[in-house]
Amino acid sequence: MTEFLAAVADNPIYWGLMAFLAAFPVVIAALAVNASRQYLLDRSRSDTEQYLPHLSDLVEARKLWPTMSIVIPARNEQDTITDTVDAALAIDWPQLEVTIINDGSVDGTGEALRRYENHSHIRIVTHESPEGKSRSLNEGLAMATSELVLIMDADARPARNVLDRLVPHLYKYPDVAAVTGNPRVVNARKLWGKLQAIEFTSTISTLRRGQAAWGRVNTVSGILTVLRRDVVLEVGGFSPTQPTEDIELTWRLHREGWRCTYEPAAQVGMVVPETLSQWWKQRYRWSSGLIRVLQAHGGLILRRWRWRIFPLLLEASLSIIWCHVLIASTLLWIVAYTVGGPELGNTLIIGHWGSMTIGIAIVQILWGMHLDANHDKTITKLWPLAPIYPLLYWWLEAIVVVAATVPTLLTRAKTSTWSLNASRPPRTT
Repeated sequence: MTEFLAAVADNPIYWGLMAFLAAFPVVIAALAVNASRQYLLDRSRSDTEQYLPHLSDLVEARKLWPTMSIVIPARNEQDTITDTVDAALAIDWPQLEVTIINDGSVDGTGEALRRYENHSHIRIVTHESPEGKSRSLNEGLAMATSELVLIMDADARPARNVLDRLVPHLYKYPDVAAVTGNPRVVNARKLWGKLQAIEFTSTISTLRRGQAAWGRVNTVSGILTVLRRDVVLEVGGFSPTQPTEDIELTWRLHREGWRCTYEPAAQVGMVVPETLSQWWKQRYRWSSGLIRVLQAHGGLILRRWRWRIFPLLLEASLSIIWCHVLIASTLLWIVAYTVGGPELGNTLIIGHWGSMTIGIAIVQILWGMHLDANHDKTITKLWPLAPIYPLLYWWLEAIVVVAATVPTLLTRAKTSTWSLNASRPPRTT
């Protein structure tokens, strides 16, 4: 075993993988921070984030699209659905129509929705048996009467001004097919919820700002996104065979020449998993869904030379590879340490670049907190936990990705059901 480990230590492939392990998070963090900084500077040239962006565009957008359709798919959401519908009705827009798809709920969701049966701006569609989230969304899109449609999850808590923030992008940029909002964690009471709040600020919020700086985000979140109805239906709507239907639709729109972007000032509250088992189910689905997306679109993007999407494809592919290298190097270090072999496994903690990697990660976290401080007054209070995020959370995320990769690659995509999609925990108070 010692001789084998010594041979590995002298192998150039090993050192190449260790260099990639050390460099990838540093490069991604540097790009994200710099691009999100550019995004902030671009916005500050006209209106700061404290004010409505493109106010003149908002006035014209309200004239062009006076009615906004909102589609809310739901299954077994008796504890959240009424609060979500009330929040949707409270959104500030000239006129709203809300379509709720009750997809075969077996709890009290249908009973909770009875209070809206006679509401003039609400339409309730009930399925006797579940057809899936994607098909429910497509049905809602087909029934919408407005050109733009806001899709929301059944446990979302949108701010009143989300449409004021989202819609001007669609008015100003005709090539934008979808604009997604800024999810904020509302149940960050325990350590696990706080780490996820840091995650959304460090990675999702900062990275999406950076991606929006050059015009394309890797996903529009199903929890809150406004779409061009006809465009989405023309490209085939949401795919019922994709476990992450929002990610797949985003890549399909990009592939067809449309842009999807991000608006950090459009806030929406969300509930995140509070236990490790709930979190694992959610992240396993997300990881499997990203791999499915790469299977479906990676080859077509390369063959058709959709070069504008190459950065998304490269970052997604390398992130999956990086997770595998991280876990493999950690196991290699454990074996080498156990048998007394040469020092192997240049991991984030044990290696020449460990301190720099963790330091860069903390810089990205603090920068993300700075960016979101205008919209989320509580996020900066979590700064003492910044070092824990790369030390603990990265490994767990990498383990999920590794666990999902082979089963996903060895199986065929099948119709996604609510049992796969409904990974959020019940609402807690």
